[in-house]
Amino acid sequence: DGRTVKGVHFENLRDAGDAVELAALYAAQGADELVFLDISATIEQRKTLSKLVERVASQIFIPFTVGGGIRSVDDCAALLRAGADKISLNSAAVRDPDLISRLAEKFGSQCVVVAIDIKPVGGNWFVHIDSGKTKTEWQAVDWAREVQRRGAGEILLTSMGHDGTKSGFALE
Repeated sequence: DGRTVKGVHFENLRDAGDAVELAALYAAQGADELVFLDISATIEQRKTLSKLVERVASQIFIPFTVGGGIRSVDDCAALLRAGADKISLNSAAVRDPDLISRLAEKFGSQCVVVAIDIKPVGGNWFVHIDSGKTKTEWQAVDWAREVQRRGAGEILLTSMGHDGTKSGFALE
């Protein structure tokens, strides 16, 4: 609903404020890039809120990556027209890895970010999708190599166990 949320371990999400106001504040405080992930778009089976993307983009002048609910080249094009500089895929990339290649071919690898949410299971780091709710068979390093091979220009790696904890990176 146009609000920014924060949580810990992808759970207990709490309202953190208006997305447009926070984007402007982060940019004013010196952020060098903003990543806007509409975390409920995939679960709710809807597209990212492009009007909200337009409002955020009009307030910032730093690289702006947008993700959530992107399932096609047309979805990507709409977000780029709305003001995103790059798009981020996660669940859709796992379900349709060729989408990475199609987007990289159409818009360039510099535009394609693949978000990889990982959590250790049985001593191995597995990729999770659907806002962290669904474990896949992909192991983190294998999937990272695959998305690079398919044309992703960047990877946004999130350790679900460290998310929101302010305890630093999952260096292991």
